[in-house]
Amino acid sequence: MSAVPKVSRAKAVQLWEGLSRAHSTMTAAIEKDMQPEAGMPLAWYEVLLHLTRAPQGSMRYQDLAKVAGITDSGASRRLEQMVNAGLIDRKSCPTDRRGVYAHITPAGQTGFEKAHTVFLLSLDRNLASHLEPDDADAMSAALARLS
Repeated sequence: MSAVPKVSRAKAVQLWEGLSRAHSTMTAAIEKDMQPEAGMPLAWYEVLLHLTRAPQGSMRYQDLAKVAGITDSGASRRLEQMVNAGLIDRKSCPTDRRGVYAHITPAGQTGFEKAHTVFLLSLDRNLASHLEPDDADAMSAALARLS
């Protein structure tokens, strides 16, 4: 049984294309700020963001990949790069030999704090300054219904 659309397919396609363009534009703009000013790519910042919100700053690799929207193999590569940069540690799960956890290090916490400041300033410049308060409220409500 399929759901009855509330908007036309043409409107849905138009909306999808707009969301995709907006995401690409915002991601590129924020990425342009992150590397030179924070010393890390946006993708690393996002991993550190999830780890700072996790209990004890630690998450299983596969759970981290899921919330960061990357494949398990992509997560392994990204997280290995971050281990080599000293931002996270790799720890084995004590109850499951196959389980591996990423844990934020003190250097990772410091890097995150610097990157978070850059991220917020970039959001101000590239997103918040282009929206009216009612726009942000309406968009947030619509996006919440989609997720």
